[in-house]
Amino acid sequence: MHEDHPHEHESPHGHEHEHCHPHEHGHEHEHTHSHPHTHGGQPDLTRIKTLLTYMLEHNKEHAGELGSLAHELRHAGLDKAADILDTGLKDFDRGNEKIAEALGLITQGNP
Repeated sequence: MHEDHPHEHESPHGHEHEHCHPHEHGHEHEHTHSHPHTHGGQPDLTRIKTLLTYMLEHNKEHAGELGSLAHELRHAGLDKAADILDTGLKDFDRGNEKIAEALGLITQGNP
């Protein structure tokens, strides 16, 4: 599946423009979310906390799926591929730890 998500940005020239970027997932459920960008005002921390919480939980689900795939690869005798996937999963987990750390800091500063 391939989706483009529009983004609005205010340019240095004082006008807004929009761009899209690909958002790919290799699984069957749909993802729809927008990424509004405004500059000059206070960020909506409630929205940011909500999105980060969602993303962290969503990523944990994907981490479980990746672990299962690595396990299947081992049973198929593809140990090298499983090792590479396990290494990627560790990187994925480190990324999730960073998201959780940022979320904790936001929450501490803005209960």
